[in-house]
Amino acid sequence: MDTDFLQIPLIDHHCHAIVGPNRQADTEALLRVTSEAPHGYPVEDLLERAIWPAVLTYVSRYSGHVVASYEELGPVLQDVDYATYCKALFHDARFEQLFIDTGFAPAGAPSLGEIGRLTGAKTRPILRLESVAEAVFKESSSFSQWWESVQFKVGQARANGYVGAKSIAAYRSGLALHGVSYADAERAFAVWKSSDSARLEDERLLCFLVWECAPILAKQSLPLQFHTGYGDPDTDLRLGNPLHLRDFVETFTPQGLAVVLLHTYPYHREAGYMASVYDGVYFDTSLIVPLGLTSARRVVSEALELAPYSRFLFASDAHTRPELFAIAADLFKDALEHHLQDPMLSRFSGAGTRERWAQLVCHDNARKLYLETSP
Repeated sequence: MDTDFLQIPLIDHHCHAIVGPNRQADTEALLRVTSEAPHGYPVEDLLERAIWPAVLTYVSRYSGHVVASYEELGPVLQDVDYATYCKALFHDARFEQLFIDTGFAPAGAPSLGEIGRLTGAKTRPILRLESVAEAVFKESSSFSQWWESVQFKVGQARANGYVGAKSIAAYRSGLALHGVSYADAERAFAVWKSSDSARLEDERLLCFLVWECAPILAKQSLPLQFHTGYGDPDTDLRLGNPLHLRDFVETFTPQGLAVVLLHTYPYHREAGYMASVYDGVYFDTSLIVPLGLTSARRVVSEALELAPYSRFLFASDAHTRPELFAIAADLFKDALEHHLQDPMLSRFSGAGTRERWAQLVCHDNARKLYLETSP
């Protein structure tokens, strides 16, 4: 293959906001985003993970100062011109567009427009369904009022600039989604309303929300992303296996809904299987790439054992710190290039075909799925 993988443009179809200049020297934030461990996890153990030397390498390269330890990091980050530093990281990794999940943003995060200026990449928002439901809950006195407001906001998503939607049902009740009657959802809402919590956790109401919003999204040609697999301890990993989505997929992809399985590790093989047998299913291996530094080549190759290259997308799931975006791009491109140079692929496919597959995965699939569809 003649392709220079480092020069391939990237569309990051799932990521989050970065911090602004007011937190450019927050070294603990940089350390913490190298792991999904909770805040109380020991710093000394985080420093012993394989990804940490990669972080120091990137900071050294783009700051112009050799940083050999955690203690040296703060003064160096404080001294950089943050806008120049960010833009260089994103430019060199060839980030073209960032599709940003608006359901989570770190403290001190700038607007999407400012993130675009900092990174040099075009930013587009992804609508998180649970965040809509929780925001409307605060101002709704009845179930009917709540549901009408949710339907309206989700129904206006495409018109308001969103290019997709996302559910974190895996974090709340698991992915075994099913239909729930209006009456049962109304009873669940009453229980929620009588509680002291603004967090949507009831399994019946979560199922109702996602199940009933699916046709609304399909009508707008908006893909629906699902958190699956790997995440922080708030999720029960056993319930995040994308195979639990079988009924949902079989119900709604024939209606035109595109289902996108995010993260997927350690279920990347299951996700690849689903993408290989169900029309309308797409997936990525974000988060484990970059956090699982030494696993990147293996995971990407395993994910593509069965799946078409037209169903696999690049994503970082990076947030808070710009360094993680750059490392994700580096590791992913290395892993994809290594996979496409497999002797068996070379034996049966030409260089042009494999170069086309690389372009599909890095940007063309995301552009077609999120931007080139119309209601």
